[in-house]
Amino acid sequence: MARLQDGEREEREHKVWQVLKRLFFGARESDVADELGWGRRTVNNYLRDLEEDDRAYKEGRSWFAKKK
Repeated sequence: MARLQDGEREEREHKVWQVLKRLFFGARESDVADELGWGRRTVNNYLRDLEEDDRAYKEGRSWFAKKK
């Protein structure tokens, strides 16, 4: 796995969360990956981190941003 600079992981996680917030009706991993130009596996890792932080949730195959 490539090393990220300080704060880069949080910045990338925030980008994924921003995409989820904008896509009100949810997004599949592949939708987010295509939008950001990243691999699905990478996006999946960030989505799972967001889920652990209680900022996103999965319903079926779609991911949604939690409202704060």
